[in-house]
Parts: sequence; structure tokens; C-alpha cells
Amino acid sequence: MSGFQRKVGVHFSDAYERHDTGPYHPESAVRYRALVSALEDLPQEFIKLPGRRAAVAEILLAHEHYYHDLVYRDVESFADKLRTGDTAICEESYDVALEAAGAVLEAVDAVMRGDVDSAFCAVRPPGHHATASRGMGFCIFNNVAIAARYLQGRHGLGRIAIIDWDVHHGNGTEEIFIEDPSVYYLSLHERDIYPHTGLATDKGRDKGMGATMNIPLPGNSGGDAALDAWDAMITPALEAFQPEFILISAGFDARINDPIGGLLWSDETFAEMTNRCVALAEKWCDGRIVSVLEGGYNPQGLAAAAVAHVRALAGEGRDRLSEQSACMERE
Repeated sequence: MSGFQRKVGVHFSDAYERHDTGPYHPESAVRYRALVSALEDLPQEFIKLPGRRAAVAEILLAHEHYYHDLVYRDVESFADKLRTGDTAICEESYDVALEAAGAVLEAVDAVMRGDVDSAFCAVRPPGHHATASRGMGFCIFNNVAIAARYLQGRHGLGRIAIIDWDVHHGNGTEEIFIEDPSVYYLSLHERDIYPHTGLATDKGRDKGMGATMNIPLPGNSGGDAALDAWDAMITPALEAFQPEFILISAGFDARINDPIGGLLWSDETFAEMTNRCVALAEKWCDGRIVSVLEGGYNPQGLAAAAVAHVRALAGEGRDRLSEQSACMERE
């Protein structure tokens, strides 16, 4: 591939626009359309991945049966939000949420087959706030958590790393794996904002102690703070964990000018974090990464940051970065 070193799959579909969150809602079809337009303009080397509908049994890999049934009943009764909290829904939301989870599992299968080295799944609704028994924060089913359990159950992998760089802490993902040493959950987020979890002192529980890392950053932190934390804390932790697969909860609401987030990351910040993920994946995971869309509420900013992320997944610019690193070492 010209300029690209890795084969990357991308999934998106206008089917996700059927999840109608209502007028003026930040997590809207408007922001999704801007992202899809940008992804459609990617070079032909990027492979369009199909989707599929998740089976109920697959949802239950990470969620309680009664919560699945609650979602189904709330949607069927034409409620405008889940009774568990602040998640907007419409009559299509249950089906769309199943399609979002299923598309991520389809991407996991494509990576495991070797069809692609890694993949980015532009799906909605997002998932990282959804706990095993509660939908909240725009999230219905936890797409990344389901994928982690699927990798272990379907593909027989042992150690899964979940890297979450959404501006909000992924409380749902952390809660699902809080006692599980086989899934390392790592969150880089803004402190003192919704959902007001993710303290640096929260490191897991019982057998899972030490398999959670939270890095809350103060508001108005730029990309340098994120990359410094990455090099000082994230890379050593994942080197020690030696994951067999990396999942990314890829929120882009830490980007500058996001209407909800208060961090000041640039598109280059997301590209640099992605480069670090790729380096870790190539060392420990045979390069295997699946990245899943979470937040990002400035449509143009979301599109720009996500494209930077996807192009970095493909290895664009890594030769230049390697040359710069070699020069710094010689100096």
C-alpha cells in the first residue's frame, strides 16, 4: 500500500442513523454523518468491513439477562429513554444496538482470520458507560466489553487489553472487568466530569487488583500531557501485561473544541497514541487491534481526529517517526 504499512478494515453504515436521540442531542446522526463522509474519502487501500446483528447470547457475554430484556421492553414500549438513567432511545434503538455490537464482533473475526491487521468500527450508540446491568451516558450495550469476552470465548485468547481514551471515564467497562485479571482496562480521561469515576487510586478489586489503570487529567490539558502519561505509565503497564489483543474505546471528545470535553488534544495527539498502540500490538499481539467509536461531538473535529487515528492504524508516517526517533537517540 502506498504510504501504508498495515492492512486496515473500516466499518460504517447509514443504518446507525436509525438510532434517533432527538433534537439537539450531542450523540446524534449529524455527527455520525460527518464521520462517515470522511471515512468514505479514505484511499481505496482501506477495506470496508461488513456488519452483522449480534445474537442475544453474545450480548449476554457482558450483560445481565434482565438488563437485555429491560432494553428490549423499554424500546418496545416506545419510551424515549432507558429507565436505568439518561440514555435516549427510539423504536429502532434495540435493533441498532445489536447491529453495533455485532459489527464489532465481525471486525474481531476479520482480524483473527488475518483478513486485516486491525480495524476501526464507526458504530453507534456508543458503549463504554454501559455496565452489566445499566445503560447510561448515551450507551446501551458495551460493545468493547462484549468483544473482549468474545475474543476469550470464541477465539480462546487469554489476555485482552482495553485502552479507553474517551474524555469521559468508561465506568461501565471498568465495572464489568473490575475483578478480572485477564482483561486489563486502562482509561485516559478528564477528571471531575461525568460520570465522576475513574480515580487514579482505583486499580481493580480482588483477583483483578492491578488490572485497572486510571489516568485522570486536569481540564485544559493538551496532548503533551496525554503522551507523557502514556510513555511513563501506559507503555510499561502493557509491556508487563503482554496482551494478546488490543481493543480501543476510541472517543474523540478530548479533541480541542469539543462541546462536551474540556481537554485540548489535537489530531496529531490521536495519531501519536495510535502509533504507540500499534507498536505494542506488533510486539505482543501479532499487530491485532480493533478500535470502536465512543464519543466525539464536534462533527468536523470528530471526523478529522478519527481519520488521523485510522491512517495511523495503517502505519502512515511511521517511517518518518522512526527516523526522528533514531536522530534523537544519536543526539
